[in-house]
Amino acid sequence: MREKLTFNEINKSPCLTWNWLKMNRASLEVEADAEAEGGKREIKATKKGETVRIPLAFDDGKRYEHEQVVTAEENSEITVIIDYTSDAGAGGFSSVKTRLVAKPYSKIHLVKVNMLGQGFVQIDDTDGECADNAEISVTQIELGGAKTYAQVKNELKGFASSFKSSTAYITAGTQLLDMNYVVNHTGHKTDTKMVVKGTVSGAAQKTYRGTIDFKRGCAEATGDEQEETLLLSPAAVNKSIPMILCDEENVSGTHGATLGKIGAEELFYFQSRGISAETAEKILSCAKVMSVASEIPDEELRSRIGAFIGADEESGR
Repeated sequence: MREKLTFNEINKSPCLTWNWLKMNRASLEVEADAEAEGGKREIKATKKGETVRIPLAFDDGKRYEHEQVVTAEENSEITVIIDYTSDAGAGGFSSVKTRLVAKPYSKIHLVKVNMLGQGFVQIDDTDGECADNAEISVTQIELGGAKTYAQVKNELKGFASSFKSSTAYITAGTQLLDMNYVVNHTGHKTDTKMVVKGTVSGAAQKTYRGTIDFKRGCAEATGDEQEETLLLSPAAVNKSIPMILCDEENVSGTHGATLGKIGAEELFYFQSRGISAETAEKILSCAKVMSVASEIPDEELRSRIGAFIGADEESGR
């Protein structure tokens, strides 16, 4: 039995822009199984050096709901690796929620890798909170699926707490990728660094909302967000809103978004070595992804990412 699911407030921006841009939020209607498979996991770190791997393999035509709560106790460190996979032609619906709680002087490194089949629709929410001197870092790679809505939100409440994210993506064909990153600074001397890079080709659509919000009381806080997009098709659609909101005077925030095509000099370099423009585009796309994948402490997963995007083939191995 199947039912229609409607979502009207996906990846809502914390500060509304002009409505005619149609970037303040996303909406989705999808048909899915009435019954969902999945479950809830609670993961607790009590020491340093812990690694937890959560492979999520999805079957064609099914609906999944997964939830993880990761708590790093004081002075502990943990890496949690979640990778989503299915057969190449598979489709279905997935909703994944991940809650991160970093207690004083702890560190959480969350890795999420999407290598789903061509028909999957996924909503992926990550919500974090940092206490004094705690650190959360997120490495996210978006490659598969028909439509992906990925949100990462973090609350920097503690003194000198920090958040870092590194995101890479390839959107091609008719894929849709919608991302929303929000970091709220309330603690003194907090810090954020966000980097997003990827390519958009074919008739794909990509939206990125990135917000650093300096709340009153977060004196001496710092933040930086940078986005790099390589546009490989005139039919592709790229939308970006990098934002810094500020209600505190003594802070420092920077942001930037770069959108471009392969330059004439770069193209000449490749062609002078017998590399076609199409192959050059793929090499550059793979390079962006693998530069972020290098942060994943799992060689087998890095190899699977390379195989999924054809990085090994383009490097001549």
